[in-house]
Amino acid sequence: MIPHLKVQRADAETARARLEREGLLHPDFRAQHDGDFVLWPLAGAAEGEIVQRKGRPARSVGRDYRDALSPELRELAPRAFDMLGHVGILRLSDEAEPHAAAIAQALLESHANLRTVAVDSGVQGQWRVRYLVVVAGEDNLVVQHRENNLRFEVDLQQVFFSPRLAGERARIAALVRPGERLLDAFAGVGPFAITAARAGAQAVAIDGNPAAEKWVLRNCEFNNLSYESFEFHTGLAEELVPRLGSFDRVVANHPTGSLAFIATGLAALTPGGVLHLYLLVDRKAPELPIGVAEALGDFASVSGSRMVHPYSPGRELRVLDLLRKSS
Repeated sequence: MIPHLKVQRADAETARARLEREGLLHPDFRAQHDGDFVLWPLAGAAEGEIVQRKGRPARSVGRDYRDALSPELRELAPRAFDMLGHVGILRLSDEAEPHAAAIAQALLESHANLRTVAVDSGVQGQWRVRYLVVVAGEDNLVVQHRENNLRFEVDLQQVFFSPRLAGERARIAALVRPGERLLDAFAGVGPFAITAARAGAQAVAIDGNPAAEKWVLRNCEFNNLSYESFEFHTGLAEELVPRLGSFDRVVANHPTGSLAFIATGLAALTPGGVLHLYLLVDRKAPELPIGVAEALGDFASVSGSRMVHPYSPGRELRVLDLLRKSS
């Protein structure tokens, strides 16, 4: 279920513009209609009447830039793309790759706020950094992004960042109790930890990527966080977590490596604490994916499970909320 802002049809476009301006309109789902009302899918906490609905996946993002292409290229160009600050990011099929420059130029010219278009060949390497190649516009992949009334800056060639998790960051921040200790075990540029710290948590962030610290500390400054409410450690979570004490909440956003972290994450929790575990799974996978039940044993139970967003035609990013038992 996805939170939606419910507004009168007459106010729909005004609401959409405000949500886009504040970075709160969810890029992966489209609006729904309910009688005289329009329901806008949210990627963060918004003011107004909020209702929960099953998300309807977006057919496209923004205007269809493909209209500027020849019929042959239009068939090859992807309908959807990511926008992060001034950068548009395309994922191309093998057939579309030879035409990357023409496709990227069409996208660049169709959106006035874009200055750079890059092709994404996927997350690579130990630190899960996107492999991006600029094919149109400025050769500049340092972006500024706003979500949940916060500001983040990141060099996309140095550190992993996903704007598609804005809704999850808002959800977890809404669960935070003032003063609770929260661990972000795979922090990247720190959006989970910073959002939680602004909600009142004592946040601890870890990332093994040596480039992450610069961007995390910069984002703390942008969002007026003090060192009393936030700390950062460079290193591998599996090695550092046992030395950092216990936590009320742990975020493990490492979709291809979270299974191996379950035991470490649960051991770091106080009784009654929650581990938010993000996994890539098949769309038809059971609520408790293979390997999770064995890792939980009698130590924890599943208090929640939901799709965060589609990942590919047959896979999705799923979050499991794992509750450590009191005894």
